[in-house]
Amino acid sequence: MTTIVIIAITLAGVLALFRFGGWEERAVGVMVLALLILIRVVEPIQIGTLRAGVAGLEIAFLFAILWLTYVRDRWWLTALAGFQLISVLTHVVPVLAAGRHFAWTAITIRLEVWLLICITFFVGAWEAWAARRFAREGGFHDQDKHRSSLVDLDAIQRP
Repeated sequence: MTTIVIIAITLAGVLALFRFGGWEERAVGVMVLALLILIRVVEPIQIGTLRAGVAGLEIAFLFAILWLTYVRDRWWLTALAGFQLISVLTHVVPVLAAGRHFAWTAITIRLEVWLLICITFFVGAWEAWAARRFAREGGFHDQDKHRSSLVDLDAIQRP
């Protein structure tokens, strides 16, 4: 039952990203949908107690998010990268605590962090919507001149 709820929240967040987001939000949505499928494929890949397949997939997702964070000016991506980093670090727990019973602790933390990641999907959808509305209403921000491509800021600058 818990898995169904988490998948439902994830899909609702991804739908919000697709509905309200720009290309960067949609790219994250596509990556998350790919994660949902690929995680089943790489799950059996293990090295001792380390779930190497899942860890590798999560590291790849982290690098993709970090790249988006550095090329776009979306604040929600920074939070998403931070939460994903926590999730990646939980894969180290079974290696450091070999022979101890901390595996479920890492899995529980990973599930809780995933819910935080899902919350950032909704925040990302809101941020994209707010940025479009702000641009439509004629507002602009100094930092937008540097990296934002949501709107041609030179065309809307006030005299």
